[in-house]
Amino acid sequence: MTTTRLRARDRAWVNLAAATALAGAMSLAVLGNAAAHAEHGHPARIHKGACESLQGVAYRLNGVGGSVDTEGAPVATPTAINPKTTYQVMVSDTVIDATIDDLLASDHAIMIYESDDAMEAIACGNVGGALSGDELIVGLGEARIPGHLGFALFTPDGDQTDVLVILGHAMAPVSASSGAANHEDEHDETDAHEASEPNHDEEAPHATPAP
Repeated sequence: MTTTRLRARDRAWVNLAAATALAGAMSLAVLGNAAAHAEHGHPARIHKGACESLQGVAYRLNGVGGSVDTEGAPVATPTAINPKTTYQVMVSDTVIDATIDDLLASDHAIMIYESDDAMEAIACGNVGGALSGDELIVGLGEARIPGHLGFALFTPDGDQTDVLVILGHAMAPVSASSGAANHEDEHDETDAHEASEPNHDEEAPHATPAP
């Protein structure tokens, strides 16, 4: 009986150890994937076709917000200023072997994806937009995952083109309701204070004009 109990207890410890090891491995895998995503950023591609009907990949761009390029070499990353009170802005800079005229000769679109593991579209823009001097400014609208907006700047560089992607993350609309409410509260407190004081001038109250 004692031997049976010991074996059962041993099996319990073995099962616990195995479960702990599995949980640790899964945690390491999650951390590894997160680190890889942070390193490579959001995948970016220039596709043939349009956002509504994408075709094959024409050019691979460096990941947006990544710290390495498509070859794994480190790239400079911008410094975040006032990150607690501002939207997160991510960038990607890549030189491609094509001119702006080459890209405009047929339909092309620039697509930003969530990650290498989850290739879900988060922002897209058809190549075109506003030409400022020799620089083409392309707008990027949110795709399946909302909250990502930005621009892609195409700048000629000889027979090549420098593509700078600027993407805002979690770009939710800013509501002025809270600020207006606070402003109204201030008015209410002021009005209450004035009402509590005696009116020496005995002036008739002024009507508030309708908005």
